[in-house]
Amino acid sequence: MDIYDQIDELLPRRTPRRLEKMLRALEWRTRRITVVMEDVFQPHNAAAVLRSCDAFGIQDVYILENLYKLKIDRGVDTGVSKWMTLNYRSLPTASSMRFGMHKPDVLGPDARENTRLLLSELKRKGYLLAASSLTPGACSIDSVPVDRPVALLIGTELSGLSPAAHEMADVVFSIPMLGFAQSFNLSVFAALCLQKICLAMRALDDSWKMSEAEKKELLLKWLRTSIDGEDSK
Repeated sequence: MDIYDQIDELLPRRTPRRLEKMLRALEWRTRRITVVMEDVFQPHNAAAVLRSCDAFGIQDVYILENLYKLKIDRGVDTGVSKWMTLNYRSLPTASSMRFGMHKPDVLGPDARENTRLLLSELKRKGYLLAASSLTPGACSIDSVPVDRPVALLIGTELSGLSPAAHEMADVVFSIPMLGFAQSFNLSVFAALCLQKICLAMRALDDSWKMSEAEKKELLLKWLRTSIDGEDSK
């Protein structure tokens, strides 16, 4: 049974309203932009970032667990993560602590290698690595190129991205702070970045759109997820 037959078999089990929401979301879904969260340890922050990703049509999110095991707050993410593709890259030594006691600038060799392996993989896939930073000399987010796939790198709440991530970045950017505060809340920062990058990329051309084959594959996955969720109730 090919993918079209499988979809046709599952479609009658969905209400027109649910199917309409899926088809609308598919039209805005993109894999030209992805988000990498490195050692984000607060569950509500991570969940809020995922909500923003879903709202802006981001399908793929990568979660680096070098220091911390991340537990998504399902009450905050409102279930959007089940429609997304979450890719975990975890070290067995990552802690379940939520206090941010470790600092990414003292990562051990295994943690540095874990970050480098993922970022190297994304580079091979053609992604430009855009690292968020408050370091002097960072360019404005408006300068991040959007004529190629972009991976937005977001670091831990206390210290930001690790030196390993900074070293591999193609672009280091910041959002100018005009008041007394030195940084945004992590989830707010992610939403602002995604809005800027998504709007700029979609205004450039239609290369951000998923292919029809990708849409069909994702629709089949969503149909199965939706039906499995109802069957488990």
